[in-house]
Amino acid sequence: MTNVVGALLKPFEKTLEKKLDETLEDGSSEFNRVTGQVKFALGKGRSFEAPFVEFDAYVERVVQRGGIFYRLMFVHRYTQKQFNKTSLSNIEAEKTEVLALWDMVQRYMDVTQPLPDMPRLGPFRHLDPVTAKYDQTTGRNPRYWRDLDLEAWQKGEGAELLRNQRQFAWGRRQCRVTPQLGSVDMPTYRQSRPETACAV
Repeated sequence: MTNVVGALLKPFEKTLEKKLDETLEDGSSEFNRVTGQVKFALGKGRSFEAPFVEFDAYVERVVQRGGIFYRLMFVHRYTQKQFNKTSLSNIEAEKTEVLALWDMVQRYMDVTQPLPDMPRLGPFRHLDPVTAKYDQTTGRNPRYWRDLDLEAWQKGEGAELLRNQRQFAWGRRQCRVTPQLGSVDMPTYRQSRPETACAV
């Protein structure tokens, strides 16, 4: 069966490769903690880039057949450009998931705080000076996520974190990133990073 599909696709191989390359180039969106910039891909090789502090986040309500869902939407304050089809804009069944995601993004972009403690960022924690210092002070195991017993975590600490997230008073929380980002200037922050560090 595989040979048949391969034979059918062979004449279109170059076209498919070109389309895939274009898709990969267009998908270059990023939240850059080092520069404080946010970049959203617009397609056809175009992108929109601005400082993180110029974006406002909204919880967008998405009505579908299965009910009401939520996703994170970024709006550039000065141009009103909206970005809601990003890898961070997954449709969630619970509003608290979106609010927690926005909190995580703010903490990620705030260079005065350690990186959020999550599996995706675990391998890069030692490259960020603030995070490395925090981990050394707290004695955090660098292999915490890799060695984690997932089933036990989901029943214990993970279940407790989910419960706390659902009960948290998100409406009372203030965005503190805007004043905090200016407290450490970017050139000083970049100089404090190890030479081996890459943009996280």
